[in-house]
Amino acid sequence: MKITYISNSSTPSHVPNSLQIVKTCEYLSKNNHQVTLIVPDTPKSTEKINSFYNVKHNFTTIRISRFKKNPRGLNYYFFSTISVFKSLFTCDLVITRNFFVIFLCTIFFKKCILEIHHDISTESRIVNFIFNYFNILKSNRIKKIIAISKSIKKHYKKKFKLNSKKIDVLPSGTALKLNYVYPKNKKKKLNIGYFGSINYSKGIGTILKLACMDKKNDYFIYGGMKNQILDIKRKFHFNNLKISSHQNYKELPKILSKMDILLMPYTHTVTAAGNVSDITKFTSPLKLFDYMAAGKLIMCSDIPVLKEVIKNKNNCIIVKNFLNPNNWLMEINKIKNNYHLRSIISKNSYNEVRKYHHNNRVKKYFENI
Repeated sequence: MKITYISNSSTPSHVPNSLQIVKTCEYLSKNNHQVTLIVPDTPKSTEKINSFYNVKHNFTTIRISRFKKNPRGLNYYFFSTISVFKSLFTCDLVITRNFFVIFLCTIFFKKCILEIHHDISTESRIVNFIFNYFNILKSNRIKKIIAISKSIKKHYKKKFKLNSKKIDVLPSGTALKLNYVYPKNKKKKLNIGYFGSINYSKGIGTILKLACMDKKNDYFIYGGMKNQILDIKRKFHFNNLKISSHQNYKELPKILSKMDILLMPYTHTVTAAGNVSDITKFTSPLKLFDYMAAGKLIMCSDIPVLKEVIKNKNNCIIVKNFLNPNNWLMEINKIKNNYHLRSIISKNSYNEVRKYHHNNRVKKYFENI
């Protein structure tokens, strides 16, 4: 099948959604589909997608130029319109997260699949008016809606009175493949890591407090911009705290393999890239599945939507009252010398992540359509 994936994300970039989109295209291509990715032209466009994301199977990339200035969000509508026109007669199916692209596909009778990762209320007034007034999501041109969590499926089903069969739940997934290594017994110092943006809503403050309180273990933060890293290094001088910038995806397995515990210390309100909205109700973080693929013990805040994937003391340690760093430290100390439990939980996590691999995920796009 000829498939076009239309994404208005800057590509390549360290933003998780661009990584997931590229990996989706890669595995669609591996499954013998002819894939084209349409993205905006950006200053980073000179960087090669293949090397940046460690892509091993080719697909075609088309870049759409944008206006240097962006009056009233015009670039979004311009990019969406040009992308759809380029796809009308060149592919069998359009896949996108872009609501305006979906609207245009329904107008021009183009088959499409919509991936939903957030509440439509965060979109523009124009998009909200179109989708609410015309009830676009009921169009038979939309062959399937992919929701990243049961929570967001329930929300859209209720809001737009959709048939449950039209919405499939496919959590974010991973493309990592690592060999499982049993945890080391009676290790004096644990390597405790966090991978992702330096965002206080995602618990960076908790990690910094832990590094201050817990000198018996080493803490690693991988992610963030140079100015953020310099700011933290200027304010905090802990010998057991190491901070590095974002790492290329191909380097991730090697770095993850050196960790003993991986943290997801989310707060009650978590903002996505650009600080645009609270995602705690609907999120399905890519890092969770990368952590699981690493076969390391995961410690996570007690966020309800994450329990669709994780289970306390089965494939994860869930921290109650997670805003208090003392509770994190208590769980770290309890698990540090409990080699048996650490092995069981990390192995369960590693075994379960197979069903969330991107190769399995993309195959489900085409079930029952």
